[in-house]
Amino acid sequence: MNEDGLAGREVGVVEQNIRFDLARALLDQGHTATQAATLAGFPSYESMRRVFARKLSISPAAYQRRFSTARRTQVG
Repeated sequence: MNEDGLAGREVGVVEQNIRFDLARALLDQGHTATQAATLAGFPSYESMRRVFARKLSISPAAYQRRFSTARRTQVG
């Protein structure tokens, strides 16, 4: 355990969740998947893709296509 009472693995999970949420927001804003991976702090697009696949069962690009279409429909 570290001084905050969190095991190293738990800290890593929290960091990954923050990166995931930030990457989703960046994709929602229209950034490319590669840009979102870099800006969110993922070491590579591939590492972001693996997180998206594990959490949502879709790639970041598929997420962006699916949800940007839904948002345009709601707004318009």
